[in-house]
Amino acid sequence: MSYVKVGKIDDFVDGKGSEVLVGARRIAVFRDGQQFRAIKNICPHEGELLHRCAPREGAAVCVGHGWRFDLQTGMCTKGPSDSRVAVYPARVNDGDVEIDLG
Repeated sequence: MSYVKVGKIDDFVDGKGSEVLVGARRIAVFRDGQQFRAIKNICPHEGELLHRCAPREGAAVCVGHGWRFDLQTGMCTKGPSDSRVAVYPARVNDGDVEIDLG
C-alpha cells in the first residue's frame, strides 16, 4: 500500500466532508470522530462534488439528486445499483491523515 498524507486530523471538521487534491485526483474525505473515509469526490451522475454533503448513516448523499454512496464500499445504494465511486483506504498516523491511492 502506498499511503499519502492529505492533512492533519484537525484540518478536517468532524461530521463534514472536505476536498483534497492528490495530483489530478479530487478526493472527498469524511471525518467521524477519529475515523476517516475517503472516496472519489465526483458523483458519476452529473459531476456534483460529494464533499459538499454531510455524511449520513455511513453514506455520502449527493446534493444534486440524492444518489447515496456507501463510504466503505463506494456502491450506490440509492440510484442506479451499478453506479459506484472509488474508495481509498484512510488511516491516522502520528496525527496525520493518510489515504492509500492504490
